[in-house]
Amino acid sequence: MSALNIDITPHYGAKPRRMKPFVVLGAAVAVGLGAIGAVSLVSAKVELTPRINTGIEPTSAGNPAPSLLNVQLDGRTPEGQLILSYQQLAQGQESQALATVEQLVRSQPNFALAQLLYGDLLLARTPPGTAIDDKHQASPAENDRRDGLREEARLRLAALVERPPHDALPRELLGVTTGVRHAIVVDTSRARLYLFENSAEGMKLLRDVYVSIGKLGTGKLVEGDLRTPLGTYHVGPRRDVDAAKYGPAALPLNYPNEFDRVAGRSGTSIWLHGERAGSYARGPKSTDGCIALSNDEMRALADKVEARETPVLIVDHIDWVPTREASKPVLPSGFESAFGRWQQARQAQNADVLRGLYEPSLPRGSDSEAERLEQNLARMARQQLPVQALEPISVLPAQGKEPVVIVTYRETSAPDPKPKLKRQYWREQGGQWKIFFDGVVS
Repeated sequence: MSALNIDITPHYGAKPRRMKPFVVLGAAVAVGLGAIGAVSLVSAKVELTPRINTGIEPTSAGNPAPSLLNVQLDGRTPEGQLILSYQQLAQGQESQALATVEQLVRSQPNFALAQLLYGDLLLARTPPGTAIDDKHQASPAENDRRDGLREEARLRLAALVERPPHDALPRELLGVTTGVRHAIVVDTSRARLYLFENSAEGMKLLRDVYVSIGKLGTGKLVEGDLRTPLGTYHVGPRRDVDAAKYGPAALPLNYPNEFDRVAGRSGTSIWLHGERAGSYARGPKSTDGCIALSNDEMRALADKVEARETPVLIVDHIDWVPTREASKPVLPSGFESAFGRWQQARQAQNADVLRGLYEPSLPRGSDSEAERLEQNLARMARQQLPVQALEPISVLPAQGKEPVVIVTYRETSAPDPKPKLKRQYWREQGGQWKIFFDGVVS
């Protein structure tokens, strides 16, 4: 999928001029942006009919991609209002665009990108010959902030014209059953979070929103590296603490998960969270490793998703697959057979078969930890740990180079009618699939 072709060239001291059918994008203004001081006119040409290359048809009917001029917007959201102002500019409706963005900055005064566009539109109305102070030399921090806003604008515009293909799902979600109500996929290359909802009709895209990720991008390895992890995670219980720093809500992710630990990755407190006080949104790469949303979007997300069950897949590219081809997940060779043997052996309490499906000396907290595993297997040999049902609710790839599969399932036993939520981590070594973690999700 190609990005919008945006050519940004600064013209310091240039006279404002009307641009049709292109969009005036940026002027570094002091309104809402800190003490920048001088005004520098920055024009940007936005290609309104970008190409889409997804590998599948963009719509079920094979219709061409929409342009910025005719995409459908949700005018109730700040992002929708922002893009509407760009649409109006592209159609030559400068007065309407100014009115739209003025209303937006009144309702969201901390929306820096909206303030930037508002300043541009006011500057464009400056009478010819008006002196513009171009003596101010922007600091590196000011330049970084301006560049971040331009990149935010590019990504928001791209998200509106390069929509996910109709009737398609990310390939990574094919292993989610109807037992999971919601799923989240974060495309870090597009600064976009996609929320999916499950129903009797299948998994559907519910909404997608702009997000910010780590200052140094993705591929987290250690504590403090300012990177966002790539991988398969699950949300923990909602936290409503420190609103000045994290906004109205935060959803912690289980990073590092058991695969991360085995791979030697470390770090703590990787969350989905809202915006700090005084900011509506930040640049695409501006967190310490978390994924940040605007406060209204974070509140809506936290109110909807289920703790412990909702998967969050953080990827650098989404492979969209037509739903007609999404009848079953594409799993690594040999995994389904091994998992089927485990299910049969667990239900039959066949200790001998089960022993061969677990790696020895497994991590703390795992039901397969060496001492606990032997205790459980001994009880199964005496038929003392019966189960009534084993219900897999998601079977997802860990997304590393090593073949690893994460299974979340519900286990129901006769002594305890309330199902336990449990999670397994499988990997292939030497041509055999074995469990290296199996435990209750806390």
